[in-house]
Amino acid sequence: KRHIIKPVIDYFRLGYNVQTNSVTFPCWDQHDNLVGIFERNISTKRFKIPEIYPKPVYLLNECIKNNYTTVYVCESQINALTCWSYGIPAIALFGTGSSEQYEILRKCGIRNYVLCFDGDEAGDKGREKFIKNLQLNNMISFINVPRGKDVNDLSYNEFISLPVYFA
Repeated sequence: KRHIIKPVIDYFRLGYNVQTNSVTFPCWDQHDNLVGIFERNISTKRFKIPEIYPKPVYLLNECIKNNYTTVYVCESQINALTCWSYGIPAIALFGTGSSEQYEILRKCGIRNYVLCFDGDEAGDKGREKFIKNLQLNNMISFINVPRGKDVNDLSYNEFISLPVYFA
């Protein structure tokens, strides 16, 4: 039901845990070291995130390896993978970001971010938090995802037709 295409599933090595009825997401740190396997239960839609410190930035390793200069920022790994399925490099913060994740992003070399947080109050607060923490030395813009929606609720055409605003 999500917009994640098979080549993206294969490339990022998504799997399925039969015992927990969960999609599995291997997660690497910014240095390309595997730090854990995250899960999302298909029935309850709950995420199981290992306690890792500092919390990694999902798919940042791929953006760094590929020298992307502009990266979309999402709350969840599913939204980031939807962006990749649309041909858009993206990262996920497992929420709206921690101080440790912001420090990682300040040091990673990427300077252009397009925020596409969920269309809800938490997403609005996350956008403001991101801008506050990374506005120095970075170009930040954002997309207003429609209220009650997130990236993977939108088709490719709906997503790319949303205007981009500068922060």
